[in-house]
Amino acid sequence: MQSLQEKAFSLLKSNIKKGYSKNLKKNYFYLSPDSVHFHQWFWDSCFHIIVMSKSEPDIAKKEFETLISVQQEDGFIPHIIFWKWRLRDRFQKWWQKEVNTSKTSCLSAEIQPPVIGISLLEIYKNTDDLEFVKRNIEKVKQYYLYLKEKRDPDEDGLVSIITPMESGMDLCPHYDIPFGNKGHDPLLTKKHIAEILSQYKDWDWDLNKIFESSLFDVEDVSFNTIYCLGLYALAELYGKFDKVKEKEIERWADAVRKSIIEKLWFDDQQIYFSLFHRDGSENPMEVKTISSLFPLTLSIPTFHVNHLVGHLKNEKEFWSPYPISTVSLSESSFGPLTDTRLIWRGTTWVNTNWFLANGLEKQGYTTLGKKIARKTIELILKFGFCEYYDPFDGHPGKAMKNFGWSTLAIDLIDLLNRN
Repeated sequence: MQSLQEKAFSLLKSNIKKGYSKNLKKNYFYLSPDSVHFHQWFWDSCFHIIVMSKSEPDIAKKEFETLISVQQEDGFIPHIIFWKWRLRDRFQKWWQKEVNTSKTSCLSAEIQPPVIGISLLEIYKNTDDLEFVKRNIEKVKQYYLYLKEKRDPDEDGLVSIITPMESGMDLCPHYDIPFGNKGHDPLLTKKHIAEILSQYKDWDWDLNKIFESSLFDVEDVSFNTIYCLGLYALAELYGKFDKVKEKEIERWADAVRKSIIEKLWFDDQQIYFSLFHRDGSENPMEVKTISSLFPLTLSIPTFHVNHLVGHLKNEKEFWSPYPISTVSLSESSFGPLTDTRLIWRGTTWVNTNWFLANGLEKQGYTTLGKKIARKTIELILKFGFCEYYDPFDGHPGKAMKNFGWSTLAIDLIDLLNRN
């Protein structure tokens, strides 16, 4: 019988896309998320790189360099790269809205969670290839500088996202709040997203106009936590050959972490919430979602850790039979809507479990982290590598099957094997 690891590597390799892009005038090599999602997605690629660096690092390196090959002069890297438009893609009206056609039809105008620093660190950990790191680290740093310089309009150290898709958690219900969707109707939020995409397209995705409008200006907990983790990964890599830059990036990461703690922690509910900007004010998005738990991956005050673990272990909140539900079961917006494509409203995802299981281990909650790892692997063994799962019975419903980033489960096997 093929081991879970072998199945994971085989799945990822079955989704290899390579060739020459006439539009971008570059060779490309990447792993698509699944058989339906043909194109290259930013954080999907970052997760694929993490997994493949364990088995076939040359594939991981090729995908990494393909991802950064489209970096723009200001450091921007898009959340989708359309290396090859297919005829059927011309009917994907949503994707068409996300492209700034005044610049190129091949790159989306949005970003995604900045996992790329973590990915580069994982390549190094699995290869000891310092030359590869040196060749690429300045480009990665430039991407984080883009986030700092272009996506922090109030200069508080926290990055703002301008659409829910930039978080990677497209329809997670805390994004209902900035849209005034008090009834938490996912279709209404989807309608509002389509409207702002159309408006942004009319503005040629001009960030000055977008931030002035405050249509959607969110300092998201999970995005900023991943941003911070990526900076710490960069600092660790610079530490291998440049101690001055190591300290520079470490100070930057510390400042981001401090802002997360000071601005996004809410004592009254003892949890972290994202903020949205509107008319010069900052407003908490008070829906308990998995984003609220992400600071468990950082060095935060002990009493914050303990309260977050309390929320996580609470069977009336996040501790479903197949944890971790992406929305607290106590929230009126909890779905989980597994049998729809209205995603992130209560389903369980492998990539978020991966972040939090590893975070719990760092915090000394190793047993709890291993419980999450075991339940995640159980889902894979029962239903395969799926995009998401029902938090009660584990069934994937309308989730994409043979989904690339769910191969992160094999990294959780390593967690289980650590003492």
